[in-house]
Amino acid sequence: MIYKNLLRPILFSFEAERAHEIGSASLRVLSKFPPILTLLRNLTQGTQKPVEAFGLQFPNAIGQAAGLDKDGMFPNASEALGFGHIEVGTVTPLPQPGNEKPRLFRLPNDSALINRMGFNNFGAEALHHKISKSFPKSNRHVPLGINLGKGKHTAIDDALVDYCKGFDVLAADADYITINISSPNTPNLRKLQESEYLEPLLAGIKNHRSEWSKFNNLPSPPCLLKISPDESYKSLETIVAKAVENSFDGLIACNTSITPPASMLSQSLPQGGISGKPIEKKSNDMIKFISKLTDNKFPVIGSGGIYDYDSAQRKLDAGAVLLQIYTSFIYEGPTWPSRLAKRMPLAKGW
Repeated sequence: MIYKNLLRPILFSFEAERAHEIGSASLRVLSKFPPILTLLRNLTQGTQKPVEAFGLQFPNAIGQAAGLDKDGMFPNASEALGFGHIEVGTVTPLPQPGNEKPRLFRLPNDSALINRMGFNNFGAEALHHKISKSFPKSNRHVPLGINLGKGKHTAIDDALVDYCKGFDVLAADADYITINISSPNTPNLRKLQESEYLEPLLAGIKNHRSEWSKFNNLPSPPCLLKISPDESYKSLETIVAKAVENSFDGLIACNTSITPPASMLSQSLPQGGISGKPIEKKSNDMIKFISKLTDNKFPVIGSGGIYDYDSAQRKLDAGAVLLQIYTSFIYEGPTWPSRLAKRMPLAKGW
């Protein structure tokens, strides 16, 4: 209640991205105090409801979605707050500033956000140095996912090169890798979900993973594909089939949506991707479709529209094996991951 009654009104008095920067800075400061992190981890031990998926062990089903911590600045703090996994990024091979500001907007009446950030990040090498020092595999208690994207100015025909570059720099740091082809805020990125681009991209990533494993004498980390909620079921069927065919280990459903629900059509909305409560139905329908299409044999992380305990449960009921939150973390505050995890039943695992 302290967050909702005191801290959130203060943060929400700032422009949305500035508030995000303040919150991120606070978590970075928290990350510098190991005794406090240990105390917080001990307090959130009640969230331990282990889930197995993609060959990994997750302490609980609630994960931090990509976008909250693009540059891996505070995974230690996120871990201590009770997240069962953390996904950082989206990161591109080279640093880039993202789109012009303002580019993040709150819709409190809809429990939603709209963003057009544009993959602003410090680049893959910077993320590697940060993670390898502050959150190495030998000293983490939850799996770390790294979300890869293509650069804004990389031609769509050269997208595979960017994903492979990011993979080479970061695969050894990651417990799993996410290939993001679904953000609406990078020009032409969603074209990668079209058949003519999708097949060579996924086949190229499959081959590159194999070559990386041989060269490094290491198994490739599991590789997930993050997809758009705005695809038709016919397109989604093709995407799932190609992901399975090219040895991807699962999907994240879904990214933000550029198509508002009917309930929001009367509003004058800023351009960008909608996250939060308004996309719950889209996300759940996708998860149900994928689960039915694959006979529940291809694991899905459910993301988009988790805003309370019941909405989280609906994701699991739809067929998700794990969940990710972002928007509700902004609205509910730092105790939300552990509170949500404690209420969730034991997930089915994979």
